[in-house]
Amino acid sequence: MKNFLIAAIAITVSVAIYPQQGFSLSVGAGYGTASRLIPYPWVSDFDLREAEVSLGSFVFPQISLGYSFSDGIEGVISVEYATKKSEFYGQTVDSEAGTIFIPVKDGYTFVPLELTLNYTLPFSTEQIRVFIGGGGGLYFTSSLREVAGIKPGSGGSKTGYGIHIVSGIDYFFTRNAGLSFSMKFRDPEMEFKGSYESVTGIHNGMPVRLGSDLFNQKLSLEGTIFFLGLKVKL
Repeated sequence: MKNFLIAAIAITVSVAIYPQQGFSLSVGAGYGTASRLIPYPWVSDFDLREAEVSLGSFVFPQISLGYSFSDGIEGVISVEYATKKSEFYGQTVDSEAGTIFIPVKDGYTFVPLELTLNYTLPFSTEQIRVFIGGGGGLYFTSSLREVAGIKPGSGGSKTGYGIHIVSGIDYFFTRNAGLSFSMKFRDPEMEFKGSYESVTGIHNGMPVRLGSDLFNQKLSLEGTIFFLGLKVKL
């Protein structure tokens, strides 16, 4: 959330302080079709190594700032904030009663900061603009795993990068305001390798101990992303 707020505030403040012809501001929501976790990607047990947790679709806020270099070319910088949590049985720990199987709280936060170059198709009009484009971005990702109150210490956050393609349509119901709908395809996959902040925790009031402090995990955000928002020409 911190990275998203910083980027969103920077975009909003820059527009307010330095309004220029050719700029546009879009605020809206996005919908992701699928996300999944691979909790134990490097363990020796095949079944456990191949196990995955589906976190399903996700909805998130998005803000973007565009600049029209010409009638047909627009550059866009955008930021999003997506988060999802789940709970599943998937961790053995040592306790006073012996080795027991306990639930794991897991999830992620995903904050992509992206640059896109859009091309307006020739048959577009001033009221309806159809575009295609592509670009790349930085992905700020954090794991939300928690086992018996124990969270990741080192390795729980990671910055990655990737590319994307996009297509969409803008419909202006006034000269300077309208709705923007777009579809973006990207396939980010993050690997977390680190250690837990501790090996001892509490489960149902009982002290428990992890067999190792190593923390490993894969996150995959798959499929097409859909965006719908309000777009204003500045």
